[in-house]
Amino acid sequence: MNDQEIANRILDLTLEITRLSIYEWRYLDLFTWQWWLLVTVFIIPWIIFIKMVDKKQLPATLLLGSWVLIISESFDHIGYELGMWTYLVEIFPLFPRFEEVNFSALPVTYMLIYQNYKDWKRYTLAIAIAAGIFTWICEPILIWLNLYIPLKWNPTYGFPIYIAIGLVTKWGVQKVNSLAGTKE
Repeated sequence: MNDQEIANRILDLTLEITRLSIYEWRYLDLFTWQWWLLVTVFIIPWIIFIKMVDKKQLPATLLLGSWVLIISESFDHIGYELGMWTYLVEIFPLFPRFEEVNFSALPVTYMLIYQNYKDWKRYTLAIAIAAGIFTWICEPILIWLNLYIPLKWNPTYGFPIYIAIGLVTKWGVQKVNSLAGTKE
């Protein structure tokens, strides 16, 4: 096979997967109780964020949340594509990952922790507690509800990753603030 044939084959398979994903979503996921649960998990954190956000800290808080979103979505995409885990119900058919977690629950949690715990010691402790809740409470519930299936992954591996995401993003925001000459 030459390069063009390989590219065409990949395109054909991608389009077939997309067609099947849309079919599955339309006939198996959409409007099920699990779908409504995921929609709720997607919306509720943003309602909480809007009510709790300190508008004076909004630019730095949103920067941190954006980085959390980018990092978590990237890790999730890589793990999904490598067959480390899968999801059985999706909010949207063309995003076979946990948008409600990557685009909502995680960024909002990290942003609220960031805005409420400025010193590193308390921030790190709050991040570790959140990481523990995500790892040993939320993920097992998602597995029990048959929404998230680890295949070649032990959910406990996520604990240090959740912590690292929190530490790296806070450090990055502090660096940006330092470069901009703004206080945290």
